[in-house]
Amino acid sequence: MKAGKTAVSLFTAATMMGITPGVAMAATTNDSIPVTPNSITLPIAQNGLLVALGDSISFGYNLGPNNNQPSQKAFPYLLAKWNGDTVQDLGVPGWTSSNLLTALQQNTAFQSTVRQASVITIDIGSNDLLGLAEQDGLLTASNPDVTPQEQSQFAQAIAGFAQNLPQILERVHSLAPHAYIVLYNLYDPISSQYTGLHALAEQLVGKENQVIAGVASQAGLTVADAYAAFNGNQNVLVRPADVHPTVLGQDALAAVGERALTTEQWQAWNRLVQTISNHSLSYWVHTLL
Repeated sequence: MKAGKTAVSLFTAATMMGITPGVAMAATTNDSIPVTPNSITLPIAQNGLLVALGDSISFGYNLGPNNNQPSQKAFPYLLAKWNGDTVQDLGVPGWTSSNLLTALQQNTAFQSTVRQASVITIDIGSNDLLGLAEQDGLLTASNPDVTPQEQSQFAQAIAGFAQNLPQILERVHSLAPHAYIVLYNLYDPISSQYTGLHALAEQLVGKENQVIAGVASQAGLTVADAYAAFNGNQNVLVRPADVHPTVLGQDALAAVGERALTTEQWQAWNRLVQTISNHSLSYWVHTLL
């Protein structure tokens, strides 16, 4: 995405006025914007750093010979490749939203990496639910019978996630105020052929996705819609007898991330042009008067 002559001129003018086009809290946008990698021209620095925050999904769990380090097949690497960025994948298998928030608040090395980012992906929340489901033995039951106590535990977990996510976004924005943030919602890893378990997963994932949508709206972020990409396609995009994405699943996550990032970049561009136009109008009005 190399800027053309006009874009460079506008970017130079904006820089002289102290305007930064890359902002974390970009506005929600139109889904019709093209998402083909490298198909747009924007005054945005390339060869930046993409920092991935999240759990085993961002890590690319089970896609390599071992799980000692993040997989190059994970969506952050694919997304970064499309945009000419390097990657620091800070996804940690098993992490919940509480783990991520704690790291952002207390881990100085973690914070230092986030500060350097030009793009930050956030995919968190699955383990807030999966940990409880596994603990209660629900993942191995085709038609799980959820007790009132278990329902209460899930409700508490979702409430905790709803408290953590805004704090995560606030902390990320504080550390990297000019980075673009790509916030993912959750996909349902359970195929509809497992009727009872799928229904439970839909219910729980749906509630967390409502939280994500609300928080994103408040922050002015476009959600990378993993749920829509995986819905009905679990047999292809989710590994058999697993909850993690296949290579094709990671490709799908990268594609929806690119769509969200492109949308936010276009919004930043539009705001930049509008700001320059307003400055120009103010200048000419002042000159003429």
